Amino acid sequence: MPRPIDIDSFQPVSYVTGDVSADGGTILLRVETESHGALDLSFQTVDLQHLVTLLLILGGKAAVRGRFAAFSETFQAQPLPLHGVSLGIDDAEGVLTLEVGATVLSFSLSPASMVEIGRAIRKLTQNRDSSWPQA
Repeated sequence: MPRPIDIDSFQPVSYVTGDVSADGGTILLRVETESHGALDLSFQTVDLQHLVTLLLILGGKAAVRGRFAAFSETFQAQPLPLHGVSLGIDDAEGVLTLEVGATVLSFSLSPASMVEIGRAIRKLTQNRDSSWPQA
């Protein structure tokens, strides 16, 4: 049985840096707190997807509880190198799947979001000029 989490026992993180091992098999993180200094952590690259998914789920819970909401007008997001993307339907639900490095994430989409994405793709492909690479 999981033990209750004492939120007050957690140390606030002030800074996080990281790197990748020479063979690409391990993610290295240095997590710093103001009162306890740095803690060096490592995990296998294949586990990155699970960590990213966990962080996104927890961020979603925080937004639902009203503690945080990201607005594109006020927050700058670091562009990530997208290696693959697919859009489809699974069990009558729209699904957007993104591949970023060693991580694959799937997001459920409302029908309205699917329509909006479809319109944007259609508009982009109809209006592309000669500077776009040809498929």
